[in-house]
Order: sequence, then C-alpha cells, then structure tokens
Amino acid sequence: MSWTREDEINWTNNNPFRCHLGIKINWVNDDGGSEIALPVTPELLQAYGMVHGGIYCVLIDTVLGTCVRAYHQRDAGPITVDLNVSFLRPTGQGEIVCRGEIIKAGRKVMVGSADVLDAEGRKLATGRGSFLMRNE
Repeated sequence: MSWTREDEINWTNNNPFRCHLGIKINWVNDDGGSEIALPVTPELLQAYGMVHGGIYCVLIDTVLGTCVRAYHQRDAGPITVDLNVSFLRPTGQGEIVCRGEIIKAGRKVMVGSADVLDAEGRKLATGRGSFLMRNE
C-alpha cells in the first residue's frame, strides 16, 4: 500500500485550513518527498505588497506533514513539535511552491526540510521541522 498524490488530495479536501488557502498537491513520492503549490492572492500579502512571512511557515509545515504521510504510506498523525524558517527573498503575486523531504526518520519523531520557491525557481524561504507520530 502506498500514500499517493490522490490520497493527499483527499486528505487536503477534508482539511478546512488547506482548502481555505487553496493549497494544491503537485506530487508525492514514496520516499517521503513532496511538493505543494499555493496561488498568491491579495489576502496573503502584507502592507508592503509582499507575501506575509507566515505563509512561508504554513507552506513548510504543510509540505512536511505531507512528507511524513508519504514516508509512512499512511496518516501517522504527525504533529509539529519544532519549526525553524529562514526568510531569504520576498515575493508578490503569482504561484509559489514548496518542496520537502524527510531527512531523519526516527521511530516516534521525524525531521524534514523544505524550500519555498517562486515561479522562476528562486528560493524564497527554507526551513526544517520535527514531527511527533501520534499513531505509532
């Protein structure tokens, strides 16, 4: 059994926060890698016309949750216990993507890293998160 892109889309469709933001699932790999996308709407911009930094944090946290499910090939009930984000470059309107991977898979805690990229592939933010498995 594997956790596919379709599984993650179904999971997303039952997640009101992801639906509210308009997060899309681009791909999910069996090794725990994944990519999500977000169309930037005016509501996601701060007063200077740039994407609010919290959106980068949400994308990194979200893609890493997807990575954990992909790695386990099921919903292991991950909850974030640590998230570190470095903001590298601002962006405005358009679509941004976030790619993540698992870098350490423990029995109860997993660690992943992710990058937020603009349409030209420029790195906007990078981050790392730790997740506790509730269903293990």
